[in-house]
Amino acid sequence: MRQYSVNIKPTITLVFVSLIYVFNIANSYSQEAVKGFVYKASDSTAILGASVYFDGTSIGASTTIDGEFELPFKQNNSFLVISAIGYSSLAIDLNDDRFKDKNITIYLDEKLEELEAVQLEVDTWSRKKKLRIFKSQFIGKYPVLELCDIKNEDDIRLKYIPSSNLLVASAREPLIIKNKYLGYKITYNLVNFEVAYKKNENGLNLPYSTYFEGYSYFEPLRNKTSNKVKENRTKSYLGSSLHFFRSIYSERIDENNFGIFNKGFLIPTYRHLIISKEGEFKKVSITAEEIGVLYENGQQSSLKAKSVFNIDSYGNHFPPDAITIGGDMSKKRMAELLPLNYKMEN
Repeated sequence: MRQYSVNIKPTITLVFVSLIYVFNIANSYSQEAVKGFVYKASDSTAILGASVYFDGTSIGASTTIDGEFELPFKQNNSFLVISAIGYSSLAIDLNDDRFKDKNITIYLDEKLEELEAVQLEVDTWSRKKKLRIFKSQFIGKYPVLELCDIKNEDDIRLKYIPSSNLLVASAREPLIIKNKYLGYKITYNLVNFEVAYKKNENGLNLPYSTYFEGYSYFEPLRNKTSNKVKENRTKSYLGSSLHFFRSIYSERIDENNFGIFNKGFLIPTYRHLIISKEGEFKKVSITAEEIGVLYENGQQSSLKAKSVFNIDSYGNHFPPDAITIGGDMSKKRMAELLPLNYKMEN
């Protein structure tokens, strides 16, 4: 689950799953794949067409008429997400010893209709205004916003809370996003979204913090990727948090043209970065309260870590709430979000 937090608001991790039953099948299976079945919890019948994917990647499949699925597996930090329309989603950590056989059977609960919470204060913003703000903060701003389309906007529930000066959003079903800028169809299970507002010295009510989290799955829009889309992907990747975390994993921060700063001064790259190998992962500790990161083209970002974290070969870090990113890295929203296995699948 990748999360995005900009400006001063701290990152918070929320786990959003209903009561789901998961059982291991005892048979051993190759570590090169994960396979299993998806059933209804109510009557144990197979669910056809459920999406099973590694969060933040383009590695996924749909269940067959028998509820069966199979995916290639490489040790990573991404949750395995199981999602189906009308059912509550589930996210599984395959690094858990319970799933070491990579051969699982999953039972999903049918999603109950949620009642809207009664609000004692009046929402003074129109849906048109709230949707415009949601799209700019979630998708990104012009011009990339113009190249992204949310196909099921009616599933988005929006609410402005005047007493908290907060815009919140949720979704009845996974959002389907057509991203022509990067050439992906993105299925996004929105877990949490909020934009906090604050009045400036001129009395204008402006957003000062945006936070959202959820599970994402990427599929190519076309069988063949155009050169323009490839250029856009490269532009979005270079200097991004994905690029930087992969550079930490490979310990090639300098070679990939990142510079590390502390209190405004360029410092030796690994002075405040302690990196050690833990199996297939790299264990990382940042010893300074905050470090600055400068990419060659002038992108400036900041990084705070409240705990030790792991990075896998994809560049995905875990736990997701261990790090808060500010600056240019945090400004790349859904329109410039690439799958974690980008450039590793080609």
